[in-house]
Amino acid sequence: MKRWLSILSLVCSAAFAAEVRVNESGQIEAHGRDVRVFRGDASQPLFGSVVKTSDSVCFAAALPLAPGETYRIEIQTADGAWSTQRLKFKLPAAVAPTVSITPSPTMLPANALKLYLHFTQPMEQGVFLDRITLQRQDGKEVRGAFRETELWSPDGKRLTLWLHPGRQKTGVNLNLDEGPVLQEGRQHTLRIAASWRSTTGVALGKEAVFALAAGAVDHTCPNPLRWQITAPKAGTRDPLVVRFDEPLDPSMLVSALKAQRGEGEVAGVVSVAADARTWSFTPVVGWTPGACVLKIDPLLEDLAGNNLLGPFEVDRDAPAKAAATTTLSFKVGG
Repeated sequence: MKRWLSILSLVCSAAFAAEVRVNESGQIEAHGRDVRVFRGDASQPLFGSVVKTSDSVCFAAALPLAPGETYRIEIQTADGAWSTQRLKFKLPAAVAPTVSITPSPTMLPANALKLYLHFTQPMEQGVFLDRITLQRQDGKEVRGAFRETELWSPDGKRLTLWLHPGRQKTGVNLNLDEGPVLQEGRQHTLRIAASWRSTTGVALGKEAVFALAAGAVDHTCPNPLRWQITAPKAGTRDPLVVRFDEPLDPSMLVSALKAQRGEGEVAGVVSVAADARTWSFTPVVGWTPGACVLKIDPLLEDLAGNNLLGPFEVDRDAPAKAAATTTLSFKVGG
């Protein structure tokens, strides 16, 4: 219902000035002693409730107003006379969704495991393998590039795009038979079909093209001791900023780092840069001076799936070397 309120309010304010408006609850308000609302040229008014005040009246329809329908509003003025206004519930113009990618710019280790596609609207599901194509530098398609698992965010706007682990992990059958998805030192192109539609049936309308550069493979665990912390000043709501020496999983970063004072977690809002190399935290209230700790989820991954506990690929002959710490200290200065 709320999607239509702004449209209806706009039409009312333009046509009837201050005489009629629609409030945030979808109720019709008018200056006068009474109001009746009719659908089109119907002889019987809509069912609903009417609440009167000293100089205005509010009508709440029993059923939501219908988009595209014309309504007749009869208002009784202070002198007892009735005036009639008409309005049309206009349908909004269809807006095509757009898509972006993280991390961006997209420089990946050759053994990268996943990317994230971000859409501005919820998208149709179950079709992503037919809508996404990965091409090599020579223009040839990389067939079987993606894992068939389709993982969407709850709002249907973010797709986790898995590069097939069986091809990205060295020594397994798919890797040996078909080769890795990404070729080290080469450029690749990710294409999103223009025909991919939102859940409302509106297509992207234009093919989205993203360049992917593949660097060296990465089998090293993230190391927080190489991160740079910029501490805020006391009495401000300046962000706590952490800069990484490599891109980390942008989705996991939203919840993997926690600012803590004593035993309590500091409340605030997290922001992750598009390149996944910078994490920022803005507190709800101003910082107080003193020592704080940044707690790190040891499962936090880099783009190749290595986390603080060990690398994604385990060498049985060489024990995994985990990160040296899962906490970092910082001090809020005066």
